[in-house]
Amino acid sequence: MVEENKRKIWKVRTIKNYPQAHNHLFIGNVLNIENSFVRMKCRTYHFGRSMNSLKDIKVGNVGIRIIPWSRIEIINELAATFDYRQAKLSLESGNVVLSDEKSSYVIASSYDSRY
Repeated sequence: MVEENKRKIWKVRTIKNYPQAHNHLFIGNVLNIENSFVRMKCRTYHFGRSMNSLKDIKVGNVGIRIIPWSRIEIINELAATFDYRQAKLSLESGNVVLSDEKSSYVIASSYDSRY
Protein backbone atom coordinates (compact mmCIF):
# COMPACT_ATOMS: atom_id res chain seq x y z
CA MET A 1 0.00 0.00 0.00
CA VAL A 2 1.21 3.51 -0.80
CA GLU A 3 1.58 5.67 2.31
CA GLU A 4 -0.57 8.82 2.29
CA ASN A 5 2.43 11.09 2.89
CA LYS A 6 4.08 9.52 -0.16
CA ARG A 7 1.26 10.29 -2.58
CA LYS A 8 1.99 9.27 -6.15
CA ILE A 9 0.16 10.61 -9.18
CA TRP A 10 0.78 8.51 -12.27
CA LYS A 11 -0.08 8.65 -15.94
CA VAL A 12 -0.35 5.01 -17.06
CA ARG A 13 -0.64 3.95 -20.70
CA THR A 14 -1.81 0.40 -21.33
CA ILE A 15 -0.97 -1.97 -24.16
CA LYS A 16 -3.21 -2.15 -27.24
CA ASN A 17 -3.80 -5.60 -28.74
CA TYR A 18 -4.62 -4.45 -32.26
CA PRO A 19 -3.80 -1.37 -34.39
CA GLN A 20 -7.30 0.14 -34.48
CA ALA A 21 -7.70 -0.08 -30.69
CA HIS A 22 -8.16 3.10 -28.73
CA ASN A 23 -5.39 4.38 -26.51
CA HIS A 24 -6.13 4.06 -22.83
CA LEU A 25 -4.61 6.39 -20.25
CA PHE A 26 -5.24 6.25 -16.53
CA ILE A 27 -4.28 9.40 -14.64
CA GLY A 28 -4.57 9.62 -10.90
CA ASN A 29 -3.56 8.63 -7.41
CA VAL A 30 -1.79 5.31 -6.82
CA LEU A 31 -3.49 3.48 -3.95
CA ASN A 32 -1.68 0.13 -3.99
CA ILE A 33 1.30 -1.34 -5.81
CA GLU A 34 1.17 -5.14 -5.73
CA ASN A 35 3.14 -7.88 -7.48
CA SER A 36 0.52 -8.41 -10.18
CA PHE A 37 -1.38 -5.11 -10.36
CA VAL A 38 -1.58 -1.41 -9.56
CA ARG A 39 -4.72 -0.06 -7.93
CA MET A 40 -5.49 3.59 -8.69
CA LYS A 41 -8.14 6.18 -7.99
CA CYS A 42 -8.05 7.83 -11.36
CA ARG A 43 -9.73 9.28 -14.42
CA THR A 44 -9.54 7.51 -17.79
CA TYR A 45 -8.84 8.97 -21.23
CA HIS A 46 -9.66 7.00 -24.41
CA PHE A 47 -8.78 8.15 -27.92
CA GLY A 48 -7.84 6.81 -31.33
CA ARG A 49 -4.95 7.62 -33.67
CA SER A 50 -6.64 10.56 -35.33
CA MET A 51 -7.83 13.40 -33.15
CA ASN A 52 -9.41 16.37 -34.82
CA SER A 53 -10.62 18.03 -31.64
CA LEU A 54 -10.88 17.48 -27.91
CA LYS A 55 -14.29 15.89 -28.56
CA ASP A 56 -12.39 12.86 -29.93
CA ILE A 57 -11.17 12.08 -26.40
CA LYS A 58 -13.56 10.21 -24.11
CA VAL A 59 -12.93 11.20 -20.51
CA GLY A 60 -14.13 8.81 -17.82
CA ASN A 61 -15.30 9.60 -14.31
CA VAL A 62 -12.97 9.35 -11.34
CA GLY A 63 -13.09 5.81 -9.98
CA ILE A 64 -11.03 2.94 -8.62
CA ARG A 65 -9.29 0.89 -11.31
CA ILE A 66 -7.08 -2.17 -11.02
CA ILE A 67 -4.53 -2.43 -13.81
CA PRO A 68 -2.49 -5.63 -14.25
CA TRP A 69 1.25 -5.04 -14.69
CA SER A 70 1.08 -7.23 -17.82
CA ARG A 71 -1.14 -4.57 -19.48
CA ILE A 72 0.98 -1.54 -18.54
CA GLU A 73 3.15 -0.17 -21.33
CA ILE A 74 4.56 2.98 -19.73
CA ILE A 75 4.21 4.98 -16.52
CA ASN A 76 5.00 8.65 -16.06
CA GLU A 77 5.09 10.02 -12.53
CA LEU A 78 3.47 13.43 -12.27
CA ALA A 79 3.82 16.01 -9.50
CA ALA A 80 2.33 14.75 -6.24
CA THR A 81 0.33 18.00 -6.08
CA PHE A 82 -1.21 17.59 -9.56
CA ASP A 83 -5.01 17.95 -9.32
CA TYR A 84 -6.05 15.28 -11.82
CA ARG A 85 -9.71 15.60 -10.75
CA GLN A 86 -9.99 19.26 -11.81
CA ALA A 87 -7.41 19.26 -14.62
CA LYS A 88 -8.59 20.46 -18.03
CA LEU A 89 -7.69 19.35 -21.55
CA SER A 90 -6.46 21.81 -24.17
CA LEU A 91 -4.82 21.74 -27.60
CA GLU A 92 -1.42 23.41 -27.83
CA SER A 93 0.77 23.25 -30.96
CA GLY A 94 -0.37 19.78 -32.00
CA ASN A 95 -0.34 18.42 -28.45
CA VAL A 96 -3.18 17.47 -26.14
CA VAL A 97 -2.27 18.95 -22.76
CA LEU A 98 -3.77 18.20 -19.35
CA SER A 99 -3.32 21.12 -16.92
CA ASP A 100 -4.26 22.14 -13.41
CA GLU A 101 -3.47 25.56 -11.94
CA LYS A 102 0.22 24.68 -11.39
CA SER A 103 1.32 22.00 -13.86
CA SER A 104 0.79 20.90 -17.45
CA TYR A 105 1.45 17.51 -19.07
CA VAL A 106 1.27 16.40 -22.68
CA ILE A 107 -0.94 13.32 -22.89
CA ALA A 108 -1.01 12.97 -26.67
CA SER A 109 0.84 14.40 -29.63
CA SER A 110 0.03 14.48 -33.33
CA TYR A 111 3.70 13.63 -33.88
CA ASP A 112 3.57 10.38 -31.87
CA SER A 113 2.20 7.56 -34.05
CA ARG A 114 1.68 5.38 -30.95
CA TYR A 115 -1.09 7.77 -29.91
